[in-house]
Amino acid sequence: MSDAAREAKADAKAAKAKAKALRPWFKKKRFLLPIILVVIIGFSVATNGNKGSSSSDNAGSADSSSTAETMAAIGDVVTDDDWSLSITKFSCGIDRVGSDLLGADAQGQFCIANISATNNGDKADYLVGDNHKIYSADGKEYSSDSSNWIYLKDNMLLEKVNPGNTSKGQLLFDVPKDADLSYIELHASMFSGGVKVSLK
Repeated sequence: MSDAAREAKADAKAAKAKAKALRPWFKKKRFLLPIILVVIIGFSVATNGNKGSSSSDNAGSADSSSTAETMAAIGDVVTDDDWSLSITKFSCGIDRVGSDLLGADAQGQFCIANISATNNGDKADYLVGDNHKIYSADGKEYSSDSSNWIYLKDNMLLEKVNPGNTSKGQLLFDVPKDADLSYIELHASMFSGGVKVSLK
């Protein structure tokens, strides 16, 4: 190879190296590859983050909808274990139950819940009054007044209900006169989950 050819080749190589050195920083591979990687990672994180937030939003709305409990209303039929139950009427402001000779006076006021109960089980059973509770708007719990239940005209104290039969009677509660009653919780037995019926 002649000296002129070698010199031309060296000049071309030098020009190429100079052009490479003078390229803007963002066009150089050692800068370009990390930037591309950062952009890809950022996009991936942003996409997955949006999915995560939307799924957590959905989970949150699902949780809030599941906690927002819809209670049955007076007249609705609800089911707890082997019983179908319905509060057909609810009244308060009663000072005394029974007669003048045999009866009881309320400590506050008596409230009476008329109930219809159908036994869907396979054997005869009782609907025990002690299992039912009333709750006030501020969370106070009032037990059924089973000791004075006997003075009601339609008490279900000793009434055994055969499978498939329906019994109708009354539940008695003695609550303060100023109680803001919210709902009644009905139970087929003391171990059942219970169902809530709004008293509003």
